[in-house]
Amino acid sequence: MKYLLAACFLLLTVCLRAQDSTKQTITINTDSFTVVQVEAGFPGGQDGWRTFLEEHIHPKVPARHKAPPGKYTVEISFLVDKEGKVSNVQVLKDPGYGTAEDVLKAFKHTPNWIPATQNGKPVLYRQKQNITYRVTER
Repeated sequence: MKYLLAACFLLLTVCLRAQDSTKQTITINTDSFTVVQVEAGFPGGQDGWRTFLEEHIHPKVPARHKAPPGKYTVEISFLVDKEGKVSNVQVLKDPGYGTAEDVLKAFKHTPNWIPATQNGKPVLYRQKQNITYRVTER
C-alpha cells in the first residue's frame, strides 16, 4: 500500500483564514481580535507559508501510524501578538494518527508573523488554520 500526500493539499487547505466573519467577535478587555481590518500574515505570503509547511510538516505521519486511506484535517488556533510572535497554539480538531503532534511540532519553528492591524495599529489576533494530510491506497 502506497501512501501519498497530495502536493496540492497545501494550496487548497492551508489558506490562512480567520474565524467566521459573520460572528464579528472582538474581545475588548484583552485587546484580542478575531476580526480585524488587516489579518496577520506569514512573512513571504502564501508562498512563504507553503514553503514553511513543506519543510516542517511530515506528510507520511498518518501512514506511519497505520491510518486508513482518507483525509485527516488538523484544525488549530493560535495568537499572533503585536510584534508578530506566535503563541498559545491549540488543537481544535485532532483526527489522530500523530497528525496534531506533527503540526504542533512544526509551529515551534514558525518565525514571527506580520501582525494584524486595526485602525492602523498592530493588535493581538487569534488565527485559525487547517492543515490536511491525505493517505491513499496504492
